[in-house]
Parts: sequence; C-alpha cells; structure tokens
Amino acid sequence: MYKDKLVIDVVVDRLNKYMGEQSLTQYKLAQLSNLPLGTVKSIMQKRAKGVELRAIIMFAHGLGISPSEFINDPSFSFENLDL
Repeated sequence: MYKDKLVIDVVVDRLNKYMGEQSLTQYKLAQLSNLPLGTVKSIMQKRAKGVELRAIIMFAHGLGISPSEFINDPSFSFENLDL
C-alpha cells in the first residue's frame, strides 16, 4: 500500500490527516509547533530533503499528540518505506 514512499511522503500524509481533523492551516500548525512557517511549507511541499526527528517531535507537540502516536502507523514500517 505505501511501498516505495519516502519518509517525507509519510510525514506529509500524517500531517494532512491530523491537520484536516483539527482544521489547521500550515500557518497555525507552524505557530502551535514553534517551527518557522518556511520549514512547515518546505516539508508540506516536499521540497525538504528529509524531516528531522526534532521537527516530528515539534509537530506532534503542536498537534497535541505524542511523537509515538504520530509515527504509530504501518506507513512508517521498514517494509513500506524507500530508505
């Protein structure tokens, strides 16, 4: 199902899911996550070369969930990612 996706693809998918559930804009997510809007936009537009663990932790905080909840999805498993 997620075969050959990059980590950034899965992160963006997860962010879109939570942002949709909470009706958040990229601007609001940046504020809640204490990340620069440019960083959020770069990740969401998949222009970033990768996503640092720090950013995932900050996103999770901004979304009101734990980092483990954010990555607790089969799409993050080794078998489903192009690493």
